[in-house]
Amino acid sequence: MKITIIHDYFFREMSEELFAEVQNAAPGAEITTVQQSGISVDDLIDSDVVFGRIPPHLLIELPNLKWLHLASAGANGMTDINLYANKSTILTKSSGTFGISISEHIIGMMIALSRNFSYYYKRQSERYWCGSFPNFYDIYGSTVLIVGLGNIGTEVSKHLSGFNCRIIGFRRNVSIPHETINDIRPMSKLRETLPEADYIIVCTPGTKETENLFDQEEFKLMKKRAIIINVGRGMVINSGALVEALNSNRIAGAGLDVTDPEPLPEGHPLWSAKNVFITPHVSAASDVTTERRVMVFIDLLKRYVAGQTLYNLVDFDEGY
Repeated sequence: MKITIIHDYFFREMSEELFAEVQNAAPGAEITTVQQSGISVDDLIDSDVVFGRIPPHLLIELPNLKWLHLASAGANGMTDINLYANKSTILTKSSGTFGISISEHIIGMMIALSRNFSYYYKRQSERYWCGSFPNFYDIYGSTVLIVGLGNIGTEVSKHLSGFNCRIIGFRRNVSIPHETINDIRPMSKLRETLPEADYIIVCTPGTKETENLFDQEEFKLMKKRAIIINVGRGMVINSGALVEALNSNRIAGAGLDVTDPEPLPEGHPLWSAKNVFITPHVSAASDVTTERRVMVFIDLLKRYVAGQTLYNLVDFDEGY
């Protein structure tokens, strides 16, 4: 068995100790590492297993590929089975590894926007002790909507427990009890619930069903003090509608770790919109992100070698 590990900007090279653990999980396997930049078919043609993101246009040239494990929690761009030479390829993702880091990023954005830190950072850079202040909002006691209750949505609900928030969760299957949220509603109830929300946290994947889930009509339903945070996928929020809602003071602010388009072009109106906080899809990053990713892959690799069922499987029909 040949295993190829693809490193890129977000999936940094692992330590020698971690590499040794990967090798121990698949005794006898040939393991190589490559950088995604400049990768070619020759780097992957003999690989049975790949850990990392293969450029989609190369998949059709890899008939030997049996299992592709993504280093990301999302599978956007990789779920069209027609891209693959081997239609039996197993696709898995690194769900469950980013919840803590992304939740801290979300809380940071909520605080920064609620306390208007950007306003004071600018005053500080001007060395000006201002005698006025913008609107401030408390997270404590607020109503928070969490759209998407996978690992990230669940983890952020735990992080918010100390803020005494009223949390309403949204997901497709409401029949399964949630470990931290009592009020679970179907996605069909989202619009009628929006007027109650002080914060909306978007953690849902990007699919045909969630594309432009937040558009002009949704922003019209929100409170003027509402703040929306998106760590899911940029396509879930209509960027033009969001810019309009921010610049017309229809909502109080937005925190975006994902955008549509992405990367966000230099002249895009989102850059200059009112009270928006943008980070370049880095909410999952931390000093232990690589280790968390690799440990999930090691566990799955042991199962794969033993012929056991894998988890974190991507459904090609559902798109995630």
